[in-house]
Amino acid sequence: MNTPIRVPGWVGPALIAGAGTAMLAWTWGKCADPLIDFGRELYVPWQLSLGRVLYADVAYLNGPLSPYLNALWFRLFGIGIRTLVICNVAILAAIVVLLHRLLEQIGDRLAAAAAGLTFVTLFAFGHVTAVGNYNFVSPYCHEMTHGLLFALAAFCCLARHDRTAGAIPVAGAGVAVGLVFLTKPEPFVATSLASLVWLGLGLRASGARLGRAGRLFGVFVGAALVPPLVALALLGRSMPAGEALRGTLGSWPWVLGGQASSLAFYRDLMGTEHLGASLGAMARSAAGYAAILVPTAGLALALHGARWSWRIAVGGFLLVALVLGAFSAPSAWLEAPRALPLVTLGLAVAASGGLLGPRRVPALALAVFALALLAKIFFNVHAYHYGFALAMPATLLVVVALVGWAPAAITARGGCGALFRAVALACLLVAALTHLEVSGRRFAAKTHPVGGGADMLLADARGPVVEAALGALARQAAAGQSLAVLPEGVMLNYLSRRASPTAYTNFMPPELAFYGEERMLAALRAAPPDYVALVHKDTREYGVRFFGRDYGRRLYAWIRRNYREVATFGARPLHDQRFGIALLRRVDTPPRT
Repeated sequence: MNTPIRVPGWVGPALIAGAGTAMLAWTWGKCADPLIDFGRELYVPWQLSLGRVLYADVAYLNGPLSPYLNALWFRLFGIGIRTLVICNVAILAAIVVLLHRLLEQIGDRLAAAAAGLTFVTLFAFGHVTAVGNYNFVSPYCHEMTHGLLFALAAFCCLARHDRTAGAIPVAGAGVAVGLVFLTKPEPFVATSLASLVWLGLGLRASGARLGRAGRLFGVFVGAALVPPLVALALLGRSMPAGEALRGTLGSWPWVLGGQASSLAFYRDLMGTEHLGASLGAMARSAAGYAAILVPTAGLALALHGARWSWRIAVGGFLLVALVLGAFSAPSAWLEAPRALPLVTLGLAVAASGGLLGPRRVPALALAVFALALLAKIFFNVHAYHYGFALAMPATLLVVVALVGWAPAAITARGGCGALFRAVALACLLVAALTHLEVSGRRFAAKTHPVGGGADMLLADARGPVVEAALGALARQAAAGQSLAVLPEGVMLNYLSRRASPTAYTNFMPPELAFYGEERMLAALRAAPPDYVALVHKDTREYGVRFFGRDYGRRLYAWIRRNYREVATFGARPLHDQRFGIALLRRVDTPPRT
């Protein structure tokens, strides 16, 4: 006979907590990159904690929430990588709790547990790419993780409104959406669209009158305006109103101005640079889904009234896991998310058609949220790189559908839903193990300590070069002397505790496109640093390869005229594929005695 699986309420959270703890222990000290992106996430709040002002003293392309929140952590708990990592782990735990609440509401306990385990193994600590900043512990951009936190908080407030019909949860959702606005456009657009869908359809389903619905929408919008207005007022105390407004808007001017779309990096990221190949990859991924799930669904429906469904399910799980694990290529599982936009769109259609009953409204809203986040990587979706945040909601929604919705529908028709669930879990297991195996190789390569004390992290083969450069700075530069790192590597500023004399932290193609090379060069001329570090960076992903040769030529020429090289660590930087750092001292800067 077919018996629904009854899982005690504590089992799922316990499994997720155990898996998360194991992942944290396995990856401790290894999540961050020693040079790329995460250094900015440390340097900017460090400078703010010392009294410098965002946008006025420190150039920044995103909204003000994350830098000031991280600066608060530094002021409360001390400056250090360890401080930020521990606070990020606490935020990660909050995200897990909110996710579990929402997914259990639209699915069941087993589906929510499977989604939670998928989150902590694939997304929270992932390191599939060479750069280790695409995770929730040391993210390349805290705006993404903070934005997801407040997005989930908004959805939980709306879920509470569905139960209580009060205005306070709606106001709470509005405030949360306003906080998301202060991060990045991607999470804000997705959160605001999903929240409006949730609130509007929820009010319609409850039979709310037009007047009451209008008042609640007014409460929502009014509350959403509060965080940006507060940010504008606070920034306005330290800079002209126009600059405060631009800071509050974050990267919206950059997005609407078209600078991002002009870079090959963002076209490649979305998959439109080679659209035909991207569509082919999506089709192959979708065919893979169909090849496994359609026959499974047919067999499950054919087993009408089958006895001992749990035995059938266990057998199906073991068979599929062994066959897929032994004979499927790992690359197939890394490419499996390519079809997520199509699958998520299908789930949105199913939810809008009323197939989910009372779960229709939250399920549809979460599908809208997931689809909107996928927009930036729509034709090139993976669970790694930017997908650690952008593809996460869609992936978890699909997990809920495969482990919860589809088996329940098969069981309701008299079939063996347990078999479909078991096959889906087997596929998820193989996918998770594949991603973990790739991440494990990245973690294993990180054996070189960089920094010390609360700032210690483990790095790959670049670690000794970075550590040697830091040691040379400590020996040659006097206390208080400044450092500029080009084109990227502000982690050196942070670890050496040497500020840059200009507002700019990066001199990469996006920054040159947004701020302008002449403006950045003028800032260096007005406040020339005592030392310059040229850090190797191959930027072919932006359509140009080396700073000083293919872009930033005027900046590079000015550096070579006014600075003399005092040491090189590793290979000559910005020359070939080998990594190295060159340390240069300004010609009129005396060496340390």
